[in-house]
Amino acid sequence: MMEVKQTNQYERVLPLAVNPHLFIGKKPVAVLFGEERISTKSWREVYTVILKRCNSDPKHHETLMYLRGKVSGRERFFLADNPDSMTRPVQIDDALYGETHYGAQTLMHILVNRILAPVRFDCSKIRVVLKN
Repeated sequence: MMEVKQTNQYERVLPLAVNPHLFIGKKPVAVLFGEERISTKSWREVYTVILKRCNSDPKHHETLMYLRGKVSGRERFFLADNPDSMTRPVQIDDALYGETHYGAQTLMHILVNRILAPVRFDCSKIRVVLKN
């Protein structure tokens, strides 16, 4: 069941793993890891903060490094060892870049389903705070 919380009249909180269609046209203001709040200004920052958190675990780091150049869309890899073939890369770690040239729905789908799910990163306690 989808848990939507109203933190105040200006914010709403959605779990990361909801249908990414719900993120279209919304502005993220923070990512919540349990009770820890990290401010964000864009979907690109949401993607980066979450992927860096995943990468900080040595086991997940190893899997992310393995996935470089293997997880791709029609035109580009979602993860790569260098930014050369990417349109809008973000550096996650040394020799680990993520492609962020997508809209909110597609970017969050790629993050949750194409990257975090194969890595077996637990998204259940991650929530995105949206501006109302």
